[in-house]
Amino acid sequence: MKVSESARLTVFVGLVVFAESAFYAVVPPLVPGFVREVHMTTVEVGILVAAYPAGVLLAAVPSMALVDWRGVRTGTVVGIVMLVGSTLAFAWSTTPILLDGARLIQGMGGAIAWAGALAWLTATSQAHRRASVIGGTLGAASIGMVLGPPIGALASGVGRGLVFTGLAVVLSLLAFATPGGSPASARTRGSMRALAGLLRNGTASLGLTLLAGIGIVTGSVAALMPLLVSRLQGSAAVIAAILAVSYLVGSVLQVAMGRLSDRFGRLLPTLCGFAIAAVCLPTLPFWVGVLELSVAGVVAIAFVSSLWTPTAAMVSDGADRGPSGQAVGVATLNAAWAAGAAIGAVLASSIAQAIGFSVPFALLGGLCAASAAVLLARHRLAAPPRAVADQPGSVC
Repeated sequence: MKVSESARLTVFVGLVVFAESAFYAVVPPLVPGFVREVHMTTVEVGILVAAYPAGVLLAAVPSMALVDWRGVRTGTVVGIVMLVGSTLAFAWSTTPILLDGARLIQGMGGAIAWAGALAWLTATSQAHRRASVIGGTLGAASIGMVLGPPIGALASGVGRGLVFTGLAVVLSLLAFATPGGSPASARTRGSMRALAGLLRNGTASLGLTLLAGIGIVTGSVAALMPLLVSRLQGSAAVIAAILAVSYLVGSVLQVAMGRLSDRFGRLLPTLCGFAIAAVCLPTLPFWVGVLELSVAGVVAIAFVSSLWTPTAAMVSDGADRGPSGQAVGVATLNAAWAAGAAIGAVLASSIAQAIGFSVPFALLGGLCAASAAVLLARHRLAAPPRAVADQPGSVC
């Protein structure tokens, strides 16, 4: 691939994941308005937050098959088109069920676009730079999440219809700007075979398990953090600021995590991120001021966000090197995260509504602590890097 073509593809993929991540992050600042105007309960808020990752989960297998049969470019364009339609639906829906449906389809479109675009990029990248490439791309995704909350706050102020219709127009322009010259489709319909091989790989299985845990944490926080801020009389703008700063810090950490993972292995950076989150998360319901809650929330969310890079690299390491194999890896890691996020949002909001906010956040801290313990044990059992560098499935 020529340098100019590589640069163009990198920019395009960055824009795709930027847009998809922004759409995921727009909802929290809208939550106080939904509670006030649509009379959503805590559980209904959790269902709305869960709808997007549920769509990602539902689209996991179809996205693999689409990329496997029709290629990475077609998969990317189909996902963007679905995002356009569902964004228009979300712009003008006025009932919880329609809002949930629009978010479900947004999640499906985002998953398909993400699988095609990121598989396209990783398949054309050199193996020794893969974590850095993933880190840079996920850094772009984190920047999208930085702008997502302010977009939600803007929509809360001036109206969803105007803001999200404008976003649909921008997405349409992105679809027309899709590069040509993508790797040819294998047309083997071997995605299920590639999936079976991926799940048998020890490194990939560890990465998928950790991503499911990350999903539980992010889904739970997305559902409960806006309600915590509202309890302290914080506005939609405050919610947007907390999340935007979190994702901004997280975007820097994504790039750093990629470089650290390429140099020192996948385990240690992941362990450190989980350990920090384990300390911060249980404290969130107990802060009595918005400023204190904001600081603790930024630290926790930023480090949890940064964990995407080393865990996604684990999955990519265990996937086949071709476009179809990488698409299976991307779709599977999306599915693992989405399953956790959907379950976490609904379960955490149900527990919070029933017995208060302290219990779900304590459970999230315990989950992160357990993940750090598993990684520490895995690191201690691992052979020295030079002894395992050429072995498939090694994370060192």
